[in-house]
Amino acid sequence: MNIDPQKALEDKVERLKRDLKALTTRIENSETEAAQQHLGVTNQIRDTTRKITKTDDRVSELAESVHRLERLLIALNRKVRAGNTGKADFDSWPEVGDEQLARIAKGQEAYARRKFTPQEAKLARKAVAEYDRQALEAVEAAEALTHLPPTAESLWRKNYRQWTAITTKVRPELPEGDTQASDSAAKSAGNTAIAEVRRHIRARIEDAVARDLLFPAWFENMLGPAAPPGRADDWLYTATDVVLYRLLHKVTSPADALGPAPREDGHRKTLFDRLTAECAEHRGA
Repeated sequence: MNIDPQKALEDKVERLKRDLKALTTRIENSETEAAQQHLGVTNQIRDTTRKITKTDDRVSELAESVHRLERLLIALNRKVRAGNTGKADFDSWPEVGDEQLARIAKGQEAYARRKFTPQEAKLARKAVAEYDRQALEAVEAAEALTHLPPTAESLWRKNYRQWTAITTKVRPELPEGDTQASDSAAKSAGNTAIAEVRRHIRARIEDAVARDLLFPAWFENMLGPAAPPGRADDWLYTATDVVLYRLLHKVTSPADALGPAPREDGHRKTLFDRLTAECAEHRGA
């Protein structure tokens, strides 16, 4: 032991420096090792991610190949069956008249008609009465045009403006209360007509299934070549509505069952979206 306090303190400082240096070296080594481990894990994650991506791409390619193969098999099946099997006719419907389709369309319009609140009904009746008053005055002004003297130019212009103003307006919609009776009759007639037409359509589809007839291309494209196992009734219900949609909206495409998607919201768009979703489910089952 050094008896010189100054020397002893310097020795202690030197030892602490050596210990600190050793500790610093250990920390640096640990950090280097940790960085190397982190880099190794990162590289492993990147490799795994690349492998997963390649696997996903391969699965997608296989799925597309399977889908193409399914379509080819369906097409081949159609060609084989076409030579030996009768064809179902879902485009000609002599038993379904234009009058029935018109009643269905009118009933759908009645169901889709906007409902009025009591306050809206009051304002609507007031607007209709005002429109009718202006229309009557405009008609009288137009009739007076033929009797005005040539010198009454300002009066002629006034009457003419009054007439042209009403021709650019549309008579406001009456509240439901004022059309309730006619709407109720239209709904009832539409319901009766749609039930009759659906019976005709379903019977013909069931007959085609029972006789194993070849379905039209647009039918198979939309609903598949057959009913999914265990879901024949749901499939028939959807198939009936698909044919009814074509009849109601005059769709004649040999490949596209429903034609272009409706742009405006309403009963037709709602039905189009429902049938599209149901048919996709049937094809994927």
